[in-house]
Amino acid sequence: MRLFERIEAQLEKLPERPFWPRPSPLDFTTNDYLALQADGIIAEILRGFPAELWRGSGASRYLGGDHPAYHHLENLLHEKYGQPALLFPSGFVANITLWEALAQRGDTIIYDREVHASIRQGIRLSLAQAWGFPHNDWEAAEKLLRQARGETFLVVESLYSMRGDMPDPEALRYLQARYECHLILDEAHTTLIYPDGETWAHRHGLNPLLTLITFGKAVGLMGAALLAPPLLHTYLQRRCIGTIYSTALPPLIAAAVAQVFAQARAWLPRQTQLWQIVALLRKRLSAEGIPFLGLQGPIAMVKTPAAGIPLKRLSPPTVPEPMYRLSLHANHTQQDIETLVRALKGGMNQL
Repeated sequence: MRLFERIEAQLEKLPERPFWPRPSPLDFTTNDYLALQADGIIAEILRGFPAELWRGSGASRYLGGDHPAYHHLENLLHEKYGQPALLFPSGFVANITLWEALAQRGDTIIYDREVHASIRQGIRLSLAQAWGFPHNDWEAAEKLLRQARGETFLVVESLYSMRGDMPDPEALRYLQARYECHLILDEAHTTLIYPDGETWAHRHGLNPLLTLITFGKAVGLMGAALLAPPLLHTYLQRRCIGTIYSTALPPLIAAAVAQVFAQARAWLPRQTQLWQIVALLRKRLSAEGIPFLGLQGPIAMVKTPAAGIPLKRLSPPTVPEPMYRLSLHANHTQQDIETLVRALKGGMNQL
């Protein structure tokens, strides 16, 4: 079959994926969890920087593209989280290039099957044996850990974007101690949603080998960083192609991310409001008999559309069955939640 005939046949099986602008006036779609974008705080931070920062990096940090703004941000994150930080252009780039550097032939990677596509693709680039286990099925994970050989890595997310739920920290603590596996934690959707920017892992007394934090969701900008022990940090700086060969973030972005983290304590009212809204929606959906998944954080999955409110409809293979994803923000009000609940009830009546 010729190439374009094959592509045409495959296209017929794929759902459309239209680009979406930010919904207005009610946004239950984006990952702007603290509403730093929506409320103009990010724009205000960006406007405060000198013109010297208003440019691209021009190259990889290893080829003339380095800038003091990157070191300032990495040092700030190191001081805040107690481990050296290595910047990446995005969480996707970090995930997809980490495993080729970290895991070797003879090692074993055990991962939750609901981890982000970038993690699964990155694992495929390694030479290690890799096994996935059903989502949050710790008995299945333990069976695989018993069979593991070499250095063993257990890979999970702190909050699953297409589930809205979290792993069991007690199970992770037990498995890490019992099998001496290296815990790798993607905290993309929990970065900065806890007071003072505390990580989900620290909040639950976990000690991951590597933690991914990202800047494109609650932080309101773009980019990511891996937090790693000093020796591993140095190794990844010299070996991980995602940071070596990628054009660096614009210095302006790094400076703005640093300012957001430097002001972490100022976001406490927003973090408090966000968790109150999560609890309120959980209560209201349960009271109205509207089925949902998640809401262990600011993400929920529902089976019905919300009449008059744009919600992203997801289809397999992204999710097992068609679902609508909604996300909550710190600037949502009780009235917004009531509007959403009414819209979901209206969507149920249309089915």
